[in-house]
Amino acid sequence: MDFNVRTATFDGFGGAVVSVEGELDVATAAALAEPVEVAVNIGCPLILDLSACSFIDSVGPRFVLQLHKALAEVGEAMALVTDHSQTRKLLSLTGIDQSVRIFKTRRAAIAWTGNQKESVPGGAAPPLNAAINRRPSTASPHP
Repeated sequence: MDFNVRTATFDGFGGAVVSVEGELDVATAAALAEPVEVAVNIGCPLILDLSACSFIDSVGPRFVLQLHKALAEVGEAMALVTDHSQTRKLLSLTGIDQSVRIFKTRRAAIAWTGNQKESVPGGAAPPLNAAINRRPSTASPHP
């Protein structure tokens, strides 16, 4: 399946909706960085719609957490949309569902996100490409 990213806005919602279609993996995640970086740079809420995302590898959760952190640092909310059981399971296993709100429909995500204002103090967030390109550490945490 091809990978596509689409960005949209909706009347009455002052944020962006970025939809992913296809497989979100190490080979495609860089294509997602640019559209979501716009939301961070202009400081608007973001909905990442993974409804048409057929597969997510380990890069996906890291990317989502980095994006969530970057938006929180500029005081903006983020939500995910997916109704796929495998995607929801991955988000639960990685603990992402503990910090990022996940909705089954775009409409519910827009309603929630439009009413939120997150504020996390801190400096500038690292570029999202850093989260995509960062490889997990293989070093043991104990000497």
